Amino acid sequence: MPDDVIIRGEHLRREFGTGEATVVALNDCSLEIPAGVMVAIVGKSGSGKSTLINLLSGLDKPTSGRVTMLGTDLAKLSEAEMADMRAKHIGFVLQKDNLIPSLTIEENVAAPLVMAGMRLSQALPRARQVLADVGLEHRARAWPAQVSGGEAQRAAVARACAGQPAVVFADEPTGALDQENGRIVRNAFRELVAKRGAVGVLATHDMDLAAEADILITVADGEIVSRQTSRSA
Repeated sequence: MPDDVIIRGEHLRREFGTGEATVVALNDCSLEIPAGVMVAIVGKSGSGKSTLINLLSGLDKPTSGRVTMLGTDLAKLSEAEMADMRAKHIGFVLQKDNLIPSLTIEENVAAPLVMAGMRLSQALPRARQVLADVGLEHRARAWPAQVSGGEAQRAAVARACAGQPAVVFADEPTGALDQENGRIVRNAFRELVAKRGAVGVLATHDMDLAAEADILITVADGEIVSRQTSRSA
């Protein structure tokens, strides 16, 4: 595998159900994602873009085909090894922020660092630094119930990037936000992923966010129908 390929999906197929009730959500999808890029996966609802994100991130397993990340075949990892891979190398941003209500904003951002083995005394300063990067240092000790939806989603971006992961996956990160907060979160995601040197892979309906990607992949009826690369990629 070339050194600059971070993720490779080969002939990915994902089926749900059995027999006559089988639904093919993804069929024969292959792609390579090099280092240092942001990839946007777009398509209508039900097109398969979230399924593709789930397979590439190891959250789900393909019915057939293979996903390789950082030179490792994800199918060959045990559950414990996959959990370790996520803790050390992967960040996630979902449509809902999924912040833990009983933890402060800085504690939420620090949580994955602690889970990866960092002491809390080291994780909290790192969390505050990343929160500053998304303009939330003044909300570090607030509770999730005390911040706006846009602020909570920016905190979720900070949490995903705090451990300097190799890849940050995002599934509709601006889908639940109004236009202005969507713009703020979009900028925070793009800038923080770039600053941390991560690959960003996102599924989105937000064409403003997709337009800023280095690689634009369009999915329809469970298949990759186009792949466009910007001049800078």
